[in-house]
Amino acid sequence: MLLPGEKYSSHGRSKESLLLNIARDEFQIFNNNNQELLHVEQSITTSNSEQLKNIFKEEVVKKDDLTLDIHISESEVLTRRVSLPASTEENLYEVIQYEMDRYTPFSKEDVYCDYRIEDRIKEKELIKVLLIVIRKVVLNPVVDAIEDSGIHLQAIDVIDSQNPDRSLHNVKLLRSYVDFGKNKKASIKWLAAAAAGLLLLTGLTPLVINYTHISKLSSELAGLEKTVQKVKQLQTEYTKMQDQVGYLVNIKEKNPSIIELLNLLTQAIPDHTYIQRLSLEGGLLSIQGLSASASELIPIIDKSGMFDDIRFAAPVTQSGADGLERYSITAQIKTAEY
Repeated sequence: MLLPGEKYSSHGRSKESLLLNIARDEFQIFNNNNQELLHVEQSITTSNSEQLKNIFKEEVVKKDDLTLDIHISESEVLTRRVSLPASTEENLYEVIQYEMDRYTPFSKEDVYCDYRIEDRIKEKELIKVLLIVIRKVVLNPVVDAIEDSGIHLQAIDVIDSQNPDRSLHNVKLLRSYVDFGKNKKASIKWLAAAAAGLLLLTGLTPLVINYTHISKLSSELAGLEKTVQKVKQLQTEYTKMQDQVGYLVNIKEKNPSIIELLNLLTQAIPDHTYIQRLSLEGGLLSIQGLSASASELIPIIDKSGMFDDIRFAAPVTQSGADGLERYSITAQIKTAEY
């Protein structure tokens, strides 16, 4: 069992219900007295879904409005946290379905999913969404057994066996089942009442349906237009950022690195000359040092073809008894043509 018996009531389990635990390579069924009805040490497949169906049918005979709770081990689901524009909230399920293959390794046809909005960041017009996904192959055998047995699905919980307080309770992975209410009788009564109301409004029905349909489509279209505008804005910003990054990379590639400059100066400058300080800032190279003949340095540097505006930044002076001249030279690095 994924949870102790005393925990079941905290997850909304009714008195007349079965519990199906699904974990990796194992599934179990318990009745409302926590009596184990089935324990199979393998994953649920189409072949062994017959076992589920038979047990459901047997229990439904005893209690015709019997419900089913499903506890799924967290190891069977995939969760992702994504940020989306706030304008997508009105059509969030459809947006998630459309982007499923971008958020997960699966396509929308291969999974059941649900979501929780965890946060709304008003200043950035974003919502933080927890996406919960389970592969259809895990639940489809259960769906088949439910449809053929008459039992009603009441709730699905994603259970963390190590920390039940962090579990995701009553996720709507199977929306078509969960949204019908808590028992089959209530669903039948609701449908009967709706049918009676429709009979009373037979004359107005076509107009009401058309108006409702048009209103719904207009609302959905407005929401989608907002989403499209937001996506276009993000695409424009992304393109601008790519252009800026490309420009910077281009500049870097077309200007020599400090290593290249050092290598060039090492090869060009004569042995009687020493560089004591070198700096490169904003394309301006500055070198200071000692030389037996400082006046020879500017023509030598100019020969490299990599610099413009080569000049002495300060007067040449004698350094002392060694007879060497102290020099300070600046040169502007040539930039490549774009």
